[in-house]
Amino acid sequence: MSLYGLFSLVTSYLPYGGGGPDHYKADLGKTRSLYVPDLFAGVLSGEPTRNPNEEEVGRKSEAWTKELVKMDKRTAKILTKANFAYLISLSAPLADAEAFRMGVDWCIWAFVFDDQFDEGPMKDKTIEAAREIIDMLATQDDTCAPVKPEDHPLQHMFQSVWQRFKAARLIRRWQYTHKRCLFAILKQVDATQRSITLDVDLDDYMETRRHSIGAYSLFAVVEWAHGINAPEEAMNHPSVQTCERVAADLTWLVNDVLSYKKDLAFGVEHNLTRLLMRQGLTEQGAMDKLGQLMESNQRDWEDAVAELPHWEDEKTNKEVRRYLDACAAVARANLHWSFKSGRYLNPEQGRKVRETRIMDLP
Repeated sequence: MSLYGLFSLVTSYLPYGGGGPDHYKADLGKTRSLYVPDLFAGVLSGEPTRNPNEEEVGRKSEAWTKELVKMDKRTAKILTKANFAYLISLSAPLADAEAFRMGVDWCIWAFVFDDQFDEGPMKDKTIEAAREIIDMLATQDDTCAPVKPEDHPLQHMFQSVWQRFKAARLIRRWQYTHKRCLFAILKQVDATQRSITLDVDLDDYMETRRHSIGAYSLFAVVEWAHGINAPEEAMNHPSVQTCERVAADLTWLVNDVLSYKKDLAFGVEHNLTRLLMRQGLTEQGAMDKLGQLMESNQRDWEDAVAELPHWEDEKTNKEVRRYLDACAAVARANLHWSFKSGRYLNPEQGRKVRETRIMDLP
């Protein structure tokens, strides 16, 4: 099963210069361009801070992963190019070396694990995906025996991260966010297998995407890494939960914008632009709708922050603010990492999109 993750990591970072499988290229017709939303506005604006542990600790995490799964040279090179340490560096700039290492290890696990359902061999195999997800979640149970790396590298990675994370105050949030994320991924796999990806209700699609993207789990990782300690009552306040939802939505909306060119080329349908076109919008109209959703989310964030109560305990106010900053940092980190890593666009394509907001399509 671990080979699924390695396969999809390779295919996710295959160079893309505008071509794709022949039967998709034949359907796309002549070259055209789309005007994309302003991705660097509001919550996503500003230059992110980098963690000083990025280079050294990131290198150690990569080396551990490569040895753990016995990567060949080609896959190892792709892992280095993905630069997950950069994503965690921007998400958790204040994390110490130990917490940063856990964050990078988690991030590598999360992307390799997710890609086997997103673009890899299990993208349309519901039963196999369910087994993989159930087995992965089971590693968080204290009654689960240690998973040997040679038996299942990804389960070993996740169990290792879990053992390092187990801070009593955040156990419930960690387990809940991972369960929601993995079950949302399974829902996506089921929709793909039944060929109903583009036949779902818009609100249902958005609810699935905001959890399958993994942002809520990363919020918990950064909360732990930064030592944020807000009381449960404050964390459950509607304004805080709105900001969480906005940061998660901005994360997957950015992904749907930037991945659209690659999704077209490789026949990937779980993209909001495709869903909106299925519902009658033009291609540009669908992309404009993504921009409107991003603007609506920005307003929701501003309203939520304005409606935050002032708790009597000043420490609570400070910790809540730190947590909201962490959520925003995760969304901002994903945006900058998406351009730097080349996951969706090569350097020339990314530069044009960032500078002109114009995306050329095949």
